Amino acid sequence: MINHLLEDPKFWLLISFIIFVIVMIKPFKKFMIGGLDNKIEEIKRNINLSLESFTIAEKKMNEATRSTEDLEFKITEMLNNAKLQAEGMSKTIIEKNKNLISSKEKNSIERIKQIELATIQTIKSQASIKLNEKLIGYFENMPDETKKNILKNRIDELHQIQ
Repeated sequence: MINHLLEDPKFWLLISFIIFVIVMIKPFKKFMIGGLDNKIEEIKRNINLSLESFTIAEKKMNEATRSTEDLEFKITEMLNNAKLQAEGMSKTIIEKNKNLISSKEKNSIERIKQIELATIQTIKSQASIKLNEKLIGYFENMPDETKKNILKNRIDELHQIQ
């Protein structure tokens, strides 16, 4: 029976498919995580650029303060406002990107689960079909007397249950 199974090309097709699914899960996860990592790096670059711009603006304001004593109060006030705005914008950008990343991660995980469930269902369906084919073949080759005995035993078992 096992030799017949090993010679069956459908069995090997099933084994190949299972191996293919197992092998493809890891690169698919890397692909999804790699996309998220790239987005995180892009966000970090944007934040660093914002911080660099803020630092440059702060230096220019300090130079203007030294050259004009009577504008010191206005410059300090502008610097504080710019800082608050930059922090607010940075927080907003970070929060939006965190939410976006979280959403994409959840979607990716959900999609992977769906693919896994679909694959499992396909494998179960194929296995059920093969099992039914084997059982039908087994019962077709069985003598009529044996079939009658099996049927009678099953009927007796049902009567005992009731």
